[in-house]
Amino acid sequence: MKTVTFIRVLCAVVMTLLMVGKTGADTTKARCDVHPNGEDRVSASLPCRFSQRQGFVSIAREDGVSYDLSPTDDAPGNYVDAAGRAAYRQRGLGKAGLIFRMADETVYVYWDALSLKPLGAARDNPAAP
Repeated sequence: MKTVTFIRVLCAVVMTLLMVGKTGADTTKARCDVHPNGEDRVSASLPCRFSQRQGFVSIAREDGVSYDLSPTDDAPGNYVDAAGRAAYRQRGLGKAGLIFRMADETVYVYWDALSLKPLGAARDNPAAP
């Protein structure tokens, strides 16, 4: 009797873990270009991690800054940040990435994280492209 109960509990735990794994977030390494609002120049270009789960978006920059965006019911691409301020996802990068306009800055998320190289890579290695 105890063996049957143990097997049922074990099966329930395994099924739960499998379901949780299927509903997890889609996460990828990316490159984030940060533009202060009202300026055309990039203030930072750095590695970041982009995650999306059930409409919620998280962008974690390598410098420790992160954005947690929750969808609003208004329309697709409309969000609020952790402080309740409006944020918007925009097109314009095609298959290269996404644009997020926040209250203080705009973040361009590029899927090609390999385009970031350490600052001294080409200078320190004459054979580097």
